[in-house]
Amino acid sequence: MGACFWFLLGQAALAGGPENWSSAYDARLSQAMGASPSDAIAIYEALVAQIPQNDDQRGDVLYWLGRARWSAGDLAGARRSLESARQYRSARPRVRTLLGRMDAEDKAVKKLPYRKDFRLSVDPWVRGWKRGKESDLKLFDGSDGYSARWSTEVLEGESDFIIFGISLDGASLNQVSIKLRSESLQGRYRILLEDDEGGTWAAPLQSVSTDRWADISLPISAFVRTDDSRQRSRVDGSRIKWVILRDVTALHTAQRGTNALLIDDLILR
Repeated sequence: MGACFWFLLGQAALAGGPENWSSAYDARLSQAMGASPSDAIAIYEALVAQIPQNDDQRGDVLYWLGRARWSAGDLAGARRSLESARQYRSARPRVRTLLGRMDAEDKAVKKLPYRKDFRLSVDPWVRGWKRGKESDLKLFDGSDGYSARWSTEVLEGESDFIIFGISLDGASLNQVSIKLRSESLQGRYRILLEDDEGGTWAAPLQSVSTDRWADISLPISAFVRTDDSRQRSRVDGSRIKWVILRDVTALHTAQRGTNALLIDDLILR
C-alpha cells in the first residue's frame, strides 16, 4: 500500500465529524485515482469503525464501501454494506440506484432466443430507481393468467421506467417482442436500447389501451439514435447492455394519476 493509504488510514482514526468527512472524501478521491479495490475497502472500513452510528456521514462511507466491494467482486459484502447504508437518509437515493443496477446485471439475459411468460417471477425486469419503490413491480394473477404488473403514478412532466440487462457474450440482439396492457389510463410507452458506451436508441411511441393487449414486435432496425436525429448510425445488436421500458404518458397526454402496466410474453431474438 502506498503512503496515501496510510495517511488516509491515520486520518480515519481522528475523532469528530469534519475529520471523518475529509477522510471519506480523500478515500473516494484515492479510489478514483487508481487505488486497488482492496486498498479502498481498507480505507472505508477504517472510516466506518470511527464514525458513530448516529452520524449521517456513516451512510456515505458505507455506500462507498459497498461500491468498492462490488468492484472487488464481493457481491454479498457489497449488498451488506449497501443495506446498512440504506438506513441513512443521505445515502438512500444512491444506494437504491446501485442496488438496482446490481440486480439488473445479476438478472441479465445471457442467451438467445429468450422467452419469459412471467409465471414464476418478474425477472429479468427490475424496477427503475428514480421514483416509486421496488415493490411496484410484482407478479399478477389476472383474468388472462399471470403477468408482470408495474404500478406507477403519472405525474406532470415526469416519466418512469423499468429495465433489464443484456449480457450475450458477443451474440447479437435482433428483435424485441412484448405484450402490454394498461389498467386505468391510455398509456404511452417507449422501448429503448442502451449500448456499452451509453448510447441510446428509441423505438416508436406505443399507445397501450385498457381493453386489449398491445402485441409489440420491434426489429432492431426500428430503433433510432436519441441524441441526434440527424445521425444515421444503426444500433449494434452485439453491444446492447440495457433494455428500458419507459412510461411517458405524462409527456404525451393530459392524463394524470395512478396506473399499472401489465407485461407478458417477453421474447428476445
